[in-house]
Amino acid sequence: MFRAVILCVMLAAMVLPSGAVPLEADRLQQRLETVREESGLVALGAVVADADGNILGLAVAGERVKGSGDAVQPGDAWHIGSNTKMLTALLHGRLVEQGKASWGATLPELLPDLADEMDPAWNDVTIEQLLSHRSGLAANPGMMWFLTSRASSDPVATQRTKLAKGFLAKPPDGEIGTFTYSNLGYTIAGAAIDRIAAQQGYENYEALFLSTLVPEGESWGFGPPKEGLEGHTKNLFGRLKGQGKGLNADNPAALAPAGTLHVPLAAHARFLSQFLRPDAIYGKLMTPYPDSASDYALGWGIGHHDTLGQYYRHAGSNTIWLSHVTLLPEQGLVIIVNTNLHSEKAGAAMYELAFELAEELRAAD
Repeated sequence: MFRAVILCVMLAAMVLPSGAVPLEADRLQQRLETVREESGLVALGAVVADADGNILGLAVAGERVKGSGDAVQPGDAWHIGSNTKMLTALLHGRLVEQGKASWGATLPELLPDLADEMDPAWNDVTIEQLLSHRSGLAANPGMMWFLTSRASSDPVATQRTKLAKGFLAKPPDGEIGTFTYSNLGYTIAGAAIDRIAAQQGYENYEALFLSTLVPEGESWGFGPPKEGLEGHTKNLFGRLKGQGKGLNADNPAALAPAGTLHVPLAAHARFLSQFLRPDAIYGKLMTPYPDSASDYALGWGIGHHDTLGQYYRHAGSNTIWLSHVTLLPEQGLVIIVNTNLHSEKAGAAMYELAFELAEELRAAD
């Protein structure tokens, strides 16, 4: 067994708010080792932060690449898949704050250069409907696009424009207003942000995202991490194999707004802690849409736990990596559990682990 690496948070513990109790490091370490072994995972990482961004616990276990003997490190970046979506919604919100975008904007307003070619059925579809998966768009662009787009020499913004143009020239595949989880919808929202980016002198959504949201000096990025961990799948013989860092190690790059971001655990948790603080934009993003009967907001799933209260959760995977994030506003906690090998068994165990850690902190408070 490869000894996992523990990040001790002694400095953070010195500035924790009154009542906040860090997780016991050895216990957290053992929990990760157990889940990793029982779920057959290559690497597993978990982090817990409070509403002020203080790290209450962080541990990692396993190998960066199966069979390499290279232990995963606390500062390694993990691919977070569709957990990028809540941050795409946040980017739009920040642009609204800056007066460069607006809530309620319709598809013809978001993509004015394509308006004349859109089917009239799209005329009243709003940015909120794109971000809440209620736009009427299909779940994904289609298998042929996935097979060919990785080799495209077009800039990613051009690829997103072509996608938008092709799909919006036809009537919706689904019923507008009905929930259909849609990577395509977020990709087209990214095409709208591409246009705002160009107006500000940025190359695309990706460049504007990194400039607007990411704290200086932190190692966020799009696509698979450039060093450290690799995502894994099974080869033709059923053996786990690292997928490297090339084009085939992730979804096509144009899907970035829907889910190709990578970020280290601590940086991710500190960032998401902002969603637990009073702010008009966070309130907008975390309000069920279109009304209180919905269990989804703008990039967040919503539920209620018997003892922990309301929670916001999301899972992200490109079928290679898997990332689970949980916010517990009543407890003031952010919990992230990541692995570099996607499986349904792992997903269930990771969800359970997140709530177990929250219950442990609640009992110790």
